[in-house]
Amino acid sequence: MTKRKNRRSNSQNTEVTRFELREILKLIFVAATVIAGIYFVRGIEDVPIKTVVVKSELKHVTKQEIRNVAANYLSDGFFTIKLTNFESDLEIIPWVFKANIKRKWPSKLIIEIEEQMPHFRWTGQSLLNKEAEPFLVSDFDAYNQLPKLSGLAGRERYLATLYRQYDKRFKAIGLSIAAVDEDARYDKVITLTNGISINVGREHTSQQIERCLRSFEKFNKDERAAIVSIDLRHSNGFAVRWSG
Repeated sequence: MTKRKNRRSNSQNTEVTRFELREILKLIFVAATVIAGIYFVRGIEDVPIKTVVVKSELKHVTKQEIRNVAANYLSDGFFTIKLTNFESDLEIIPWVFKANIKRKWPSKLIIEIEEQMPHFRWTGQSLLNKEAEPFLVSDFDAYNQLPKLSGLAGRERYLATLYRQYDKRFKAIGLSIAAVDEDARYDKVITLTNGISINVGREHTSQQIERCLRSFEKFNKDERAAIVSIDLRHSNGFAVRWSG
């Protein structure tokens, strides 16, 4: 009887020992996996960026401007570099509208730059892009052929929309808008390419301009040529100042 008990006891001890050994082996395997993962991540972090290629053809943005920004990122790893931050810093360059960066294995970055496309001159030395966002340029006078908009900061999009909407309407009757200037009270002066200035009040702007367009359609060529200015800020009509 005693022998049987001893055998059972020894068998149980063996099973416990095997069970503990399996658990220890599992722990060792998990620890080894974690350690290997740490070294793998460190290895990834250490993969250097060897090549940076600018894929776009650039007219205004210089390679040196791109290098100056890239210098802050090229010490990062190929996988760990924060491309969104890199792109945002490139977009601070005045003539960069949008930047896009892609990784190419094993160690290359490809930069694509969309340059600003100026649509308007803006207050001061700024131009407005297609989204009516201002950007500064050093050669502002080189863009005198662009329509001019001026007003308070934050009014860029509104004035650009106003210009686009009504320049088409004026062109349909043989005229065109050269400038839209808005003061602090939101009163506007629309200057046509033939020199006529049109004063527009801050309220009912669309109705005023529509009334002006309808009147222009009734003027003949000589009458249009004799107009100096039109003041639409009258509730019952408008006032015309003639030359001569």
